[in-house]
Amino acid sequence: MGDEFTLEDALIILQRRFLAFILPVIVIVPLGILTVMLLPAKYTAQGTILVESQQIPTDLVRSTINAYAQERIQTIRQQVMTRNRLLEVADEYNLFPKELGLSESERVKLMRQRLNVQLITTSVNRGSQGDGTIAFTVAYTDREARKAFLVANKFMTLFIDEDIRARTTSASNTTEFFEQESTRLRNAVAEMENRVSEFKAKNSDALPEHLNMHLNMLERARDDYSNAQSAITQLEEERRFLESQLISGTAGDNSLSMELTRLEAELARLRATYHDSYPEIVAKREEIASIRRRMAPSTEIKRLRETLAEKEDALIALERSDAPDEEAISAAEAEVEAAREALSNRISDETRKGSPDITGVQLEGRIAVIENRIRMLHKKSDETQEQIISLEQRIAKTPEVERGLASLTRDYENLFTEYQDVLSKQQSAQLAENLEINNRAEKFSTLEPPLLPEKPSSPDRPKLMLLAVFAALGAGGVTAFGMELLMSRIRGRAHIANIIGGQPIAVIPYIHGEKEKTGRLPFSISFGRKGKKSRGSGPGNTLPEAV
Repeated sequence: MGDEFTLEDALIILQRRFLAFILPVIVIVPLGILTVMLLPAKYTAQGTILVESQQIPTDLVRSTINAYAQERIQTIRQQVMTRNRLLEVADEYNLFPKELGLSESERVKLMRQRLNVQLITTSVNRGSQGDGTIAFTVAYTDREARKAFLVANKFMTLFIDEDIRARTTSASNTTEFFEQESTRLRNAVAEMENRVSEFKAKNSDALPEHLNMHLNMLERARDDYSNAQSAITQLEEERRFLESQLISGTAGDNSLSMELTRLEAELARLRATYHDSYPEIVAKREEIASIRRRMAPSTEIKRLRETLAEKEDALIALERSDAPDEEAISAAEAEVEAAREALSNRISDETRKGSPDITGVQLEGRIAVIENRIRMLHKKSDETQEQIISLEQRIAKTPEVERGLASLTRDYENLFTEYQDVLSKQQSAQLAENLEINNRAEKFSTLEPPLLPEKPSSPDRPKLMLLAVFAALGAGGVTAFGMELLMSRIRGRAHIANIIGGQPIAVIPYIHGEKEKTGRLPFSISFGRKGKKSRGSGPGNTLPEAV
């Protein structure tokens, strides 16, 4: 009707439509109470699980589980509430008899609706570790108190067992991972060590740590080579002098030597004055050459000397072979001795033919000793020269070897450092695993176990009954006001004043007749105009004349 309702209007409508108001109340209240009384009782068993902190300080042993308690609880909740797990629990406690005819999906849905997990948290300071979760509750609701109690205990056990299993498995997997990594790196380190050893063995003659030693050895070898060459030169001069003495002694006197000395002195005097092509100088040279040829050893002695040298070279070759043959060396030594004796005998024979003096034999012995020293010095000189070449090659090769060895050593040190780091982490992971196995890390423990419910948790019958009463009163009020609006009756003086646009000057109480029914207005309203009719309360709905 577009008019505002007042309290007076509401009382008038209630009085006029009392029957329409009371009938819904009479019908709905009993039905509501009956419905509430017929609702099945449900029992809830609830337990509390405490999130215990790690018992050993984290500064000493750090757990490998870095997930917060809230995250772990949500993860375990999803694992516990899997389809197969819920069906196993339902079958174990016969939560849904076959008579109900529920499908597996319906049973799983009902189980998830009945299971309730609530976190208990506290405020966490900024910068502190953790998410503030100190405990959580596990509740299960069922129509039977015992089933609710058993299932709630079952789920609490599942939460605790699953947490232990998950933490232990995670710690074991971490330890296993680091064990595999340490094994892999240990093998890699061993392989790298073998590579370094093989490289050093392959280049043992040019290792950087031997560079100073090689330089010193090279310097000593060069000195030895220079000394050997000097000694060879001196010995060769001495040999030539002895050979000239030997030949002079073979002639029986020193006339050839003296003549040779005289001619060489005259040649030196002439060369100081004249040119080398001067005829007298040329003649002196020819005389000197003739005397030297006469002083030279015989052909047989030269041959025996060459034979002796060949035998000595053969002996040296046998001695320097990779696999020396002792019998062959002994035979070669015997041949050398025989060749030397033959040479000595030949010199003695030639000496005896020219003079009975034994000076020639002594000279030949000295010459043989000198020649042997010369051969030994040549051998030593050759060996020293080979050593010098080898040392120079080693020294030239050392920088390249040093670069290769530095690269291998750097790779080895990096790999070994990584291996030591992984080994340290493996030990930490093993301590963390022992921490989990011995239940010394953060864990779930039962703070309050579920109890057998003594009273139903739902429905709350008093509240539902009170709600049914209020619903009935609301339905009655809606019915009464609906009928009033549909029938468009005058409700009171405010309604009349709104219709005619004026205020009443007096209110005349309504006088009930004997046959009048209740529900009419208990008063009449008088206005200043006469004869105007309005749909108000009273007989005929005619407004009385104003007083």
